[in-house]
Amino acid sequence: MSGFHIHFRLKPLDDIAPWGEKTHRSLHWFGMTDSLLWIDAGESTVYEYSDAFLRQWGGERYNDYQLSRFLEDFSDTFRYVRESVPQKYYDMAERFRHTAYEWECMHIDDSEEEDDAFWRFMEEEYEPLTDWHWQRRFDSGHLVGGPVIGCFRCGEKLKFCWESDYLPENGSSIWTAPSGVYEMPYSEFVSEVRAFYTAFFEAMDRQVTLALQKDWGDVAVDKAYLAKEHAERKAGFFACMDWLTRPCAPDEQTDWGRVDRIFDKMQQEIGGTL
Repeated sequence: MSGFHIHFRLKPLDDIAPWGEKTHRSLHWFGMTDSLLWIDAGESTVYEYSDAFLRQWGGERYNDYQLSRFLEDFSDTFRYVRESVPQKYYDMAERFRHTAYEWECMHIDDSEEEDDAFWRFMEEEYEPLTDWHWQRRFDSGHLVGGPVIGCFRCGEKLKFCWESDYLPENGSSIWTAPSGVYEMPYSEFVSEVRAFYTAFFEAMDRQVTLALQKDWGDVAVDKAYLAKEHAERKAGFFACMDWLTRPCAPDEQTDWGRVDRIFDKMQQEIGGTL
């Protein structure tokens, strides 16, 4: 196993449980994207549960959820991922949030007198400093202990980073690779994203065709709306993917000079730990 690959396995319609109670069951496009998802990143696999976790809890080996959720969260980062970050921020991308959080904690004061000062700090300093980082990351909040994933471009290279600090009572991670960083050419990342989106929508074309032909009995499926939503979702997701190869207009670019000024202040206050 090597390289960067996004894998999925769409579940057959007959294996997808309708939503709702017995007398009011329904199924829609989002529900029909029920899949297994895992990502190869070098020698690691993201979204792969550990053997210890599976022995205790059972279930599937990989992220078991509606794949549309991943596509939505992932796609929302693309307009930011395309913008190259300065080398120094690229170098610290995987540890930046920990130091920024340390700086935030230094400004927290529970007294009423300091409350306004804290929120001014958050609005005028913390958020302008950290926006570049948050815009390129997304969480897996639909999963217990799901990893936070970030994609950071610098010129013609990209870091794919992930981290889950969740530990159950036994102290062992539920994932085979709870955290890591994989670096690749930016062109390789774009190519794999395009291949993944193409494969997913080819699978969903078949899924929706079968759903339109199927007699759903007492399960409510709005077939006209399903066909319409599928076409809209497909167009929308591919439009998002196109952000990855679209240059940033001047008004879309990060004010890195402002980021630098606030970063220097943070370094002074916390003693230069980055």
